[in-house]
Amino acid sequence: MVWIVIVALLAVAGAVVLVVYALGLRHRAEGLKAEIDVTSGRIREIAGLLGSVEIASLRRD
Repeated sequence: MVWIVIVALLAVAGAVVLVVYALGLRHRAEGLKAEIDVTSGRIREIAGLLGSVEIASLRRD
């Protein structure tokens, strides 16, 4: 009977640890997605600026 209680407590503790880990992982994934969104916005800005730059020819005539 004691073993059943011990195993049940370990199972509950393991489930709690998994839930906490999953929530932390979700939080990190949301942070990573936000960073990717910011970076892609910066890349779009840089691409727009590069598109408006006229590059002179490097040859001498």
